[in-house]
Amino acid sequence: MDAFYFFVILGSAAVFLILYFDKQQRRKVNQILHQTNDVEPLLLMQSLGQKLDRLNSVFNNTSAPSNAEQQFQKLTSDYKSGRISIATYNKHLSELLRMVEVPKQEIRY
Repeated sequence: MDAFYFFVILGSAAVFLILYFDKQQRRKVNQILHQTNDVEPLLLMQSLGQKLDRLNSVFNNTSAPSNAEQQFQKLTSDYKSGRISIATYNKHLSELLRMVEVPKQEIRY
């Protein structure tokens, strides 16, 4: 019977420690989430930078359609003024990039 109480106390202590450390970790995660709530997603910003570089090189090196350049300028001004979100801006830049880049299958040497 003494062994039974020993294991009950030991099990209760283990459960208490697990719950205590779980509460600490949740508090840390919630604090980090609260601190980074207004930060733009880093990978999305990197993706935007790469798309902007590719679009600028396409516009500088080739004769892209003028409506594509106008659309690019409008998208950029809308994003800078805050009329569209970063996710919408990223989506529209992807569509514009697909429209102006020549697919590799169509290039013949």
